[in-house]
Amino acid sequence: MSRLLEIRSYPEALRAFRWDALWDIFDGDRERLNLAHECVDRHVDRGTALRIKHADGRTEEPSFGELSEWSSRFANLLERLGVQRGDRVAIMLEPSLSFYGALFGTLKRGAIAVPLFTLFGPDGVALRVDDCRPRVLLVEREAERWRARFPHLVVLGADEVDERLAGERDRYAPSTGAGDLAVFQYTSGTTRALPAAIRHTHRAVITVMVAALYGVGLERGDRYFCPSSPAWGHGLWHGTIAPLALGIPVGSYAGKFHGARVLEALAEFEITNLAAAPTVYRMLREAGLTAAGARSLRKLSFTGEPMDSGTFEWLEQTVGRRPCGMYGSTEVGVIIVNYPGFSDFEVRRAGRWRSSATAGSRSGPVSPARSRCGARARGFPSRIGAGSTRTDTSTTAAAPTTSSSRRAGR
Repeated sequence: MSRLLEIRSYPEALRAFRWDALWDIFDGDRERLNLAHECVDRHVDRGTALRIKHADGRTEEPSFGELSEWSSRFANLLERLGVQRGDRVAIMLEPSLSFYGALFGTLKRGAIAVPLFTLFGPDGVALRVDDCRPRVLLVEREAERWRARFPHLVVLGADEVDERLAGERDRYAPSTGAGDLAVFQYTSGTTRALPAAIRHTHRAVITVMVAALYGVGLERGDRYFCPSSPAWGHGLWHGTIAPLALGIPVGSYAGKFHGARVLEALAEFEITNLAAAPTVYRMLREAGLTAAGARSLRKLSFTGEPMDSGTFEWLEQTVGRRPCGMYGSTEVGVIIVNYPGFSDFEVRRAGRWRSSATAGSRSGPVSPARSRCGARARGFPSRIGAGSTRTDTSTTAAAPTTSSSRRAGR
């Protein structure tokens, strides 16, 4: 097991970080690696894998063993349906055992998972289906409607999938290369003429560890919650892949967002590490989050948009901790982080910035061999002055590109 998992000091992290050390976290290597094995099958003895709060108040808490068996049944079903390695499987389901099981079952089969947002309308779904050309489309409801729209696809509703899995074997041995394609992650389309499918390989789990360790501050023993939809980058990579790869249960939210329901989840699951968009934090404030209700929280992180100073100050006063900003892109991954849980790393607000000082000062250690933009030449997160949002002074994490921006179905 990599020593990087034990480091919670910024100067020590600077000294110890090596990209090679990230590979030590996993069973696979540069030749053979499978995301489903790393995130699910090797943790079957760890107990709870998923903590899901539904909008109707229900709670779902499957174990790693249950997730492993469900995903293996789904991989066997895909094989029986004729889905081959490299074929796409589009998954338009709310967070649930079915969603996560289908995601990892697809990866076990060696096919490519394509998460789709459940609130997409027909045109939004059609744009992505026409682009990535999946063999199978899983939908939450109204399967007949989608079959009529896409008669060339195998369309399965969530209830149908459960019925079909009853007769499938609950074991499946994945065999994929580290460089095999695993996920097509669609961008939002805000920076392009059309949403583009970013191609991620199984080895992307290595790169996402930078975000896991230094962006959301994951460590063993965390009770983690990320209410972002796993159809988007934050919810999929930071909310799902990152924690499960470390054997940490996912905490997620399914259905129409209600701040009060999320407050229930934080209390019921005794969450210690919360990663969310600033909008979510504002909704939690409106829902009445108090210091007593936030007493278990130890780490806060945010991404996706700037955090206003009022929310930043409210979190600092209510939770007793400053939220840590993180910035990245679907194409590249994490770029700027703020080291949640690192007691010797100071998160400062915009307007109070000054250049990094020497080790031991309040502003933190100086990272040697910095490039003109402040990043270490060998690619490790180092301190700079420019923040990723209006409310923090952050550090840069130069992560390698694991995917390309080529159109998926071309």
